[in-house]
Amino acid sequence: MGVVGVIQRGAGFVDWRGRFGSLWNVLLGIAGTVAAAGYVLVERPELADSVLAEYGASAAGVLSVLGVSGTAALAAFVGAGVGVALLLAGILAVYFAYVAGTDPDAVDVEVLTTEEVRRAPDAVFDGISERRANYLADRAAAAGDSAKARAVLDRFDELQAAHEAAESSADEPGGTGGTGGSSGPSIPGLSSDAGDRASRATGTFLEGLTGGGRDEEDIGGYYDDLAFIAASLRSRLFILVSVFGVTLASVFAFLYLGGIGDVKNNFVNRIPEEIVGVGAENFGVIVLHPVEALIFEVKISTIAGAVAVLPFMAYYAWPALRDRGFVRGRRQVVFGWVAALLAGLLGGLALGYTVIAPAVISWLVSDALAAGMVISYRISDFAWLVFFTTVGIGFLADVPVLMVLLNTIGVSYQAMRSRWREATIAIMLAAALFTPADVFTMFLVTIPLMAAYGVGLAILWVLTLGGRRNLAKPTVDLTR
Repeated sequence: MGVVGVIQRGAGFVDWRGRFGSLWNVLLGIAGTVAAAGYVLVERPELADSVLAEYGASAAGVLSVLGVSGTAALAAFVGAGVGVALLLAGILAVYFAYVAGTDPDAVDVEVLTTEEVRRAPDAVFDGISERRANYLADRAAAAGDSAKARAVLDRFDELQAAHEAAESSADEPGGTGGTGGSSGPSIPGLSSDAGDRASRATGTFLEGLTGGGRDEEDIGGYYDDLAFIAASLRSRLFILVSVFGVTLASVFAFLYLGGIGDVKNNFVNRIPEEIVGVGAENFGVIVLHPVEALIFEVKISTIAGAVAVLPFMAYYAWPALRDRGFVRGRRQVVFGWVAALLAGLLGGLALGYTVIAPAVISWLVSDALAAGMVISYRISDFAWLVFFTTVGIGFLADVPVLMVLLNTIGVSYQAMRSRWREATIAIMLAAALFTPADVFTMFLVTIPLMAAYGVGLAILWVLTLGGRRNLAKPTVDLTR
């Protein structure tokens, strides 16, 4: 089957109304952004010049390159915005259909119709657990679609019966598996025998905790889930360790070979001269001992390595998480969420490093310098101050992004707005537990986070048209 055939096949497994019903706001926003850029270039050239001057360009220069001006230029930008939105919609449509046609395991059964469930490939139901099948049937029945609920259970039962028949035939004399195979008994001292003993010992321990049974609702059931997920990552351990090691070594080499000095000089140059003097003559960063800078470089490199491994762990653990019922849907959701959160984090990092962090340090040292004092920071204290200020802004930027993503999976705008008090208490509790035992620090963390929460509510109010049209059908009822 060629690419065209795969796309045609996958198109039957995609809920197009649901997909683009949750994306039309974004596409409209892209078209509006392009049109707004054209409006600024045409009607507010002085504002555009203040931004384009950083890149050696001007509004008049951009319009001259385009060869249009005035109303024609504005109409061209509006048309370009619509064209970009339509082009992106077409690319997304082809991508959705291709993924559904090439990866049957990634088909979301919940969005299929009854007929699509009956003609879906066997691999769609071969990759789900019994608990997941029952959940899908319950969801369909709750929605009033009893035919789909029955179809889901029938397809799952048919595949289970086929697997049991295959296993029973393999266990018969002359078969390829079971006791008739060549595996034989375990030999004491071998790794398999040791694994059996460890499993029995762990099982005895868990039976003591759970009263002799291990079901999905107690610690034994969760242990089995975690062991299954960890086992799925074990085969990828070499890749995970390699990513961690390469990232750690690269960041450490950059900092050790002079990168930490370059970052320090670049940052100090962003502090206004009227505060620190020409060339930061009243402001210095000193190293009391070479090991001090070395320890900071190792810590930052380790943090960077751990962060770099997280997306890979999420990608490789996704099938196991879906099989155990912790997540649902396509593994491509990982890419979408990681990309959105990473974009928000990088945008916040850029804003924090270029604007917020220099302003904070300027505020901290301005009073002392005005009194005629000379300020000297230890390299580790200065670097951590810059790091936490910059990363903190990045995390704050991710709060609205995360709220929009949650709205796309069913947490409604109304739920988030009505539960802002609970969110405040939860943030204050987390700040009290994970920050130094200081009330000022607790509020210093809580207030910016709640401000970011408010920004997220404002963005959702715009995207959902005041809560009248959420990005996805609400599935979490948390409103008062």
